[in-house]
Amino acid sequence: MRSTRSYSTWKALPNKGVHTQRKIHVALRLMLLGLPIVLIIILAFFLFYTRLYSLLDAEKQTQYESRARQCANLITYQISSDQNRLASLAHSLSNLTIQQSLEIVEGLDNAALTLITENIPSEVMPFAVDALSVVHRFAFLSSDGNQALLQLKLDPILYQAILECPEHAKASRMIWANERGEIIWQSKSEEQLFEDKTLATLFPAWSEGMTQSLLMKTDSSFVAIIPLGDGNGYFVLESQDRLLEMAYLTILQASLSMAVLVSLLLLSLLFYLLYKDYVYEQSLMHLAFEDELTGLPNKNHFVQEAAQLLGRARSPYAVIILDIGKFKLINDHFGYAFGDSMLLHFSKVLPRYTTKDGVCARLSGDKFILLCSYREKETLERRISVITEELKRFSFPGSSPFQLDILIGISLIEGNAVPINAAIDRALFALSALKERQTSGSLYYDEVLRSELLEESELEKVFAKAIKDGEFYVVLQPKYSLQTRRLVGCEALVRWDHPGKGRLAPSQFIPLLEKHNLLVTLDMFVLEQVCTLIKGWQNKGLPIFPISVNQSRSYLFNTHYERTLVDLIDRYGVSHQLIEFELTESLFLNDVKHLSLVLASLRSHSFLVSIDDFGSGYSSLTMLKDVGIDVIKLDQGFLKGTDEHHRGKVVVQHVIAMAKQLGITTVAEGVETSEQAQMLQLLGCDVVQGYFFSHPLEISEYEALLIDDRLPSS
Repeated sequence: MRSTRSYSTWKALPNKGVHTQRKIHVALRLMLLGLPIVLIIILAFFLFYTRLYSLLDAEKQTQYESRARQCANLITYQISSDQNRLASLAHSLSNLTIQQSLEIVEGLDNAALTLITENIPSEVMPFAVDALSVVHRFAFLSSDGNQALLQLKLDPILYQAILECPEHAKASRMIWANERGEIIWQSKSEEQLFEDKTLATLFPAWSEGMTQSLLMKTDSSFVAIIPLGDGNGYFVLESQDRLLEMAYLTILQASLSMAVLVSLLLLSLLFYLLYKDYVYEQSLMHLAFEDELTGLPNKNHFVQEAAQLLGRARSPYAVIILDIGKFKLINDHFGYAFGDSMLLHFSKVLPRYTTKDGVCARLSGDKFILLCSYREKETLERRISVITEELKRFSFPGSSPFQLDILIGISLIEGNAVPINAAIDRALFALSALKERQTSGSLYYDEVLRSELLEESELEKVFAKAIKDGEFYVVLQPKYSLQTRRLVGCEALVRWDHPGKGRLAPSQFIPLLEKHNLLVTLDMFVLEQVCTLIKGWQNKGLPIFPISVNQSRSYLFNTHYERTLVDLIDRYGVSHQLIEFELTESLFLNDVKHLSLVLASLRSHSFLVSIDDFGSGYSSLTMLKDVGIDVIKLDQGFLKGTDEHHRGKVVVQHVIAMAKQLGITTVAEGVETSEQAQMLQLLGCDVVQGYFFSHPLEISEYEALLIDDRLPSS
């Protein structure tokens, strides 16, 4: 064996020099071939560096200007909002006398709001601002011909409190200056700065009266001066420049990548087969773990990566699932190519807000999922808010009425107590609950939510059976005239005698039925019960008074709404004047024009129309101007405190007087004390309803009132 090995070794020795020469020759050829490649790469690197620096500089300026313009828009919007609210109040007061206006302004109990009736200058500046206060003014002429000036004086710092600029802008300096460049306030890192300087002192390049945005760049910061317009002054955002360090890091990474590329080129002949195997393996990996459209990881990759991250987690994690509202409708309206562009927009934004110890992926369809670590819940909510805000920058073409709605379900993982698949299911559960509420925003999963949804699901299943089995029934709460002290009608209220839970209050099932679009069925059930009662009383020859029934918001926008009501009531032969439809005031916040047409149609059929909870919202005066109604029911909150406070009494008095001038009947609901009843009678209220006069009555009890409708003396 030894001689054979020696022979072999010896035998190979003469060829060793030949192999060495060939290797040197191959190496020289590789070097000669590689030198032009290296030179080309160096040239390409130089061009890449120049282009990259230019792009980063341009992107940097765009980002800083966008931050400044966003904050400036917030201030401009708040100024405009304050002016519009002041103008709206002045327009409402112009329909009243000076004395009535003074009483109403005083009743608002707002120290910043004053009504000036004397020594009003001929020229009124609608807006003025200095370091001490921001003043909004609006002059108007009262109904008795007197000139008045409504003035709102605010602290300028209030306009800083509304700023919700991006989180990274908080370390920068923010300034608000007036038209002369005098600084109203300035802050840095959320702390106020007090310096007796002007914009011209701080930024010599700025000139007074400038109407265009000014962008300046220094060694360590970037300054954007945005004119607010309309005499509102200027907003300045001085941002620290951190992008240069990022550029160096990017260039370093690019250099390493190119070095690896050169090595691969020089060694490509030796690793060709390995490279082919690698390409094939990567193609399989892409199919298994990458989304084809967006290039993001898919659910398989997300679950695998998230399980590893949670296995070594040292801080709490959150699973966040984002869903695009009405995405199918968007695809149908704009086409699938447009829908794909929206998904690509999401795929570009979400990775930028994923922590380095997190992962994001496309879950399915229009759903995206993120795993993010966090320290405090407030920090997580701020991140979600910033993500949502940037996602909503996606614009629809032309004057499209579509708006991007984003629904977010969140599941929190603390102490690695929840497996990743269970956390995904919980986030999807929260997202499903949010969709059922028919609203956008975000919702956290918790056991209370799960219990509520399970209970809702059970309650929804038994609703149809409850209607069929007669578990729902109607009670009637009488209404009395304060002048005649006699019965003038009643309101039909629904109750549920649940076989397992006993008698349920309306607050326990009305919101649930409304959310699941079942309240329409219940409303029609109540209306049919009312028609049956009236028909029976007619056959008995009993006196009959109008009965008011509530109407669901979800049915008012149905094109067959009025026809359905008329057909039902006419089927029982009930006079339309005996039916009064009640709608809550909050309905008119959505579409006043459409609801006004609906009410006009109802009144054309001789139905009575009333507005319930009048005064509970913020649009009461405007609604009375635009909507034709027969009755307003004063919200119970109007009566609270009127026994002790003169201001509440004054407000009720003027509302009743205004209703009388418009030919509208006033009904006070929730009257619980004799003092309230006496006050309402003195103020001229027409009808009262409440526990002081009568609780809701069973049908037999109310029928007794039809025979003797006198109000018991008490």
